[in-house]
Amino acid sequence: MSEQLVDEPVGTTDAADARPAYNPWQSLLWALRVSWLGAMACALVLELSGLIGEESYWWHSTFVDGLSYVLDSVVIWVILAAVIGLTNRVILSLGIVAAGTITLAAANRVKLGLRSEPVYPSDVDFLREPSFLLTQVSVGTLVVAGIGLVCLVVVAWLLGRRFEPRMPRIWPHHLTMRKQLVAVGVRAVLVTLAVGTIQNTANFNDPGNPLRGLYEVGDHEWKYWNQRNNYLANGFVGGFLSNMPTVAMKTPETYSEETMDAVATRYERAAARINRKRTGSLDDANVVVVLSESFTDPTQLQGFELARDPIPKIRKLMREGSSGTMMAQLLGGGTANMEFETLTGESIGLFEPQLSTPYQMLVSDYDQYPSAVGWFGAHGHTPIAVHPYLTSFYKRDKVYETLGFDEFIHDTTMTETDKIDDNEFISDKSAFDEVAQQIDEADEPLMVNLVTMQNHIPVDGNYDDPIPVTGVDGDQADRISNYARGLSHTDDAVAEFLTRMKRSKERTVVVFYGDHQPGIYDSSIADQNPGLALYTTPFFLWDSAGTPKQQLPQSSPTQFLPMLYDMVGAPLPPYYVLLNRLRTYVSALEQGRMLSPEGQEITEDDLPPKGKRLLEDMRLVQYDFSIGDRYSVERMWPGSMR
Repeated sequence: MSEQLVDEPVGTTDAADARPAYNPWQSLLWALRVSWLGAMACALVLELSGLIGEESYWWHSTFVDGLSYVLDSVVIWVILAAVIGLTNRVILSLGIVAAGTITLAAANRVKLGLRSEPVYPSDVDFLREPSFLLTQVSVGTLVVAGIGLVCLVVVAWLLGRRFEPRMPRIWPHHLTMRKQLVAVGVRAVLVTLAVGTIQNTANFNDPGNPLRGLYEVGDHEWKYWNQRNNYLANGFVGGFLSNMPTVAMKTPETYSEETMDAVATRYERAAARINRKRTGSLDDANVVVVLSESFTDPTQLQGFELARDPIPKIRKLMREGSSGTMMAQLLGGGTANMEFETLTGESIGLFEPQLSTPYQMLVSDYDQYPSAVGWFGAHGHTPIAVHPYLTSFYKRDKVYETLGFDEFIHDTTMTETDKIDDNEFISDKSAFDEVAQQIDEADEPLMVNLVTMQNHIPVDGNYDDPIPVTGVDGDQADRISNYARGLSHTDDAVAEFLTRMKRSKERTVVVFYGDHQPGIYDSSIADQNPGLALYTTPFFLWDSAGTPKQQLPQSSPTQFLPMLYDMVGAPLPPYYVLLNRLRTYVSALEQGRMLSPEGQEITEDDLPPKGKRLLEDMRLVQYDFSIGDRYSVERMWPGSMR
């Protein structure tokens, strides 16, 4: 019997019979054309999710100057090829990939609007927090979007049945056994290659990764210090892949047990000399570290004017006490990163840039991690964490245990959970009341780490009496005026808490800082506040026994607790001696930015030899503490692991 080249008709009533007659080569060529055009369309959607509203320079860079759009399309094409290999349907597969692409583009657009940063691979963790996602996007919007995506896939399936040429079957029965095996083998190889290429994206940051090498052809630069620009410069897919997990730090060339012994000896001796002259102590004092969500001073920004100062009490306290400004890592986000820096003294700027959230990507992998929590616990304090929100947000339930907290008080275990007007987050007053109650009830001094939520976005329509604002209008005015009213509630809550601590018979010291500017300002405001203006927040140190008046340099959170020890004259662990010495050359360090004590942006090359040596010592110690063998932990920071 001669071989047939055309399938037998299946039936006369099936809609699929309207498709053209089966020709394997024509079908494959058709599939290649349609899938490539579909991949380009999907890539275009992803690019537009970041490009809309940006300057023409970025549009030209994406579509004319570089290879990013083409490479993004190739990556999506490979993904589409794998789906086609699994479904044996081109248009249906395109519908599935398009649905995923649209979902990712929409999430990117929302996150850029809320936090001025794109979607990261690590953001998949937020899918486990539907209650948080619902605070950012309404249920109605999600339902409509979900229905739309399902309809897209269904329409793609129907169109495929009606118009798509017949694809080669998985097991072409009209061929001889030998040719059947060849056909199946070819198909299996193609699918394997596609899946293998997709798997290769997980190792995008490994040295020698061929896909990464293609993105780096020509005039290329990864802009890790500004992820928004990183995605614009390298394409959405390129930027996304550049944030795939990687090793937290490169191993310093000189790292060894002998090197760390020498480093520990050097700072132990320095600490011994310094501590001989220190007579202060925190052993009997309550230590309260407050990360105030989105707390800033909006009166320092250009482009609008508030009817009144929203933070007069804190401003007076800062003017008369010990205070300064903090350089935030990000605009509109990075809360957990600033908390990590405060508690560990480790700088995000010294990790690999792909380590976007150490809580999720590093600390949660360990049973113990060096931190001030353990240090205070070893010096007679009971460490307590207070966060009026979900326990699993940024994996805090696991992270706080790893850091050594004895107790984690959260939204469902707090005594008070009051909210103000239409704000969906627990008020700062309730959070501070919880801290005060814990201090009142404890027999021993506490170390309390409070992370508030009241001023978290969204802020639209939160309050019945927003502070009037001029210079802007519409939604922008609504956001700023409501945000300012939230700050005034924080101002009152902080003042009340400090007054209560002042009247207490127990001594309490406080570190208070804002983690980042809120993601509420549009481009008209951003353009009028260049440089560090939108990356600056206030901080202050306070002591119920009396706070000296001093203006502190713009700093990173890594320096807050060493500054507190300096303020009260308490003996320093060797690790804090290192941080103090580094601060004399580098007062603030975040990814892509370094400041001198005078507030000037500098690079490592600008540092004198001693400054470079201190920075290298910090790299060695941070590597040793984080992913190294921890040779020096018990000498540099004794008791910091519980």
